[in-house]
Amino acid sequence: MKRAFITNYVGLTSRLETLALAFMISDRHGHEVCLDGWPELDALSIRGAHIRSRGLLGRLDCLKLRDDMPENFARAGAYRNLNLRTHQGPRELLEPYYLPTGQRVKLRPELADVIRGTFARYADRPVVGVHIRRGDFPLISPTEFDVNAFVWPAVPDWWHEHVMAQIQKAVPDVVFYVSCTGSLDAFPNLTKNFEVFTMPAASPYTHSARQRGHASSTHPAVDLFALACCRVLVGSSCSTFTHYPAHMLGGPTTVLIPPSHKIFPDDPQYNRIDLHGRGVADWLAACRTGADATPVTDAATLPYARGAHVDWM
Repeated sequence: MKRAFITNYVGLTSRLETLALAFMISDRHGHEVCLDGWPELDALSIRGAHIRSRGLLGRLDCLKLRDDMPENFARAGAYRNLNLRTHQGPRELLEPYYLPTGQRVKLRPELADVIRGTFARYADRPVVGVHIRRGDFPLISPTEFDVNAFVWPAVPDWWHEHVMAQIQKAVPDVVFYVSCTGSLDAFPNLTKNFEVFTMPAASPYTHSARQRGHASSTHPAVDLFALACCRVLVGSSCSTFTHYPAHMLGGPTTVLIPPSHKIFPDDPQYNRIDLHGRGVADWLAACRTGADATPVTDAATLPYARGAHVDWM
């Protein structure tokens, strides 16, 4: 049996992005897709993938694929075992796999019911998602934001607050669902100035060493699927936890991000991107270069929806 393993080598959404590569390789070379050590499999199931430890046999006759994928892709079929530590691959082969692979990812039914029940309280109101990434995304400067100043930069609070205020001005009855690193208590201006809520599902992974850098007090799998239920999402530049629910799960989502040039609190501009079904390379290009991004000059033009879109789960 030939097997392609995805270990717990990086954060959840980057591993989910790697699934598209794994299933593409499986179709081309016959490898069984295997998930090794994913803690979130207590909440998620991946149709067509198997839970299996690499063990000793999985390390024999094994090719490790990293970001040098273009060179090694042609060699993959000759190995019995593959260790996938990248989501990169030939674009023309990967793109048809993104949305079908996202449809393989399922949330445990009782956790999906938590999302449905929470959003049901706001069924008659416009719901906008907000994702705030901290932890392993450091805040470089409190007085400016430059997405290209660091590999993984945190977007300052003042930018999220500005965009949320613009949305609230355009749609006064809006309510914001917030997914954030840590707890919502760390963002007092949001709870003071906006009607916000989180999902009532505690994270069981808070004390995990691997999760500590970007851990949330709420369940990451629940947050992931809840963000995918929102049709407008105020996101965090370069974070795959903004990218994956918006572009791979649910339906099309408009994401609002800072522009690719430097911005300041007295002029906190923002762009919209619509990349449904497109991979993380396009997402990072939109964040860092402004590719496929459109400046927003009037928040009222955004595609708001009353109630969250939950039927896809």
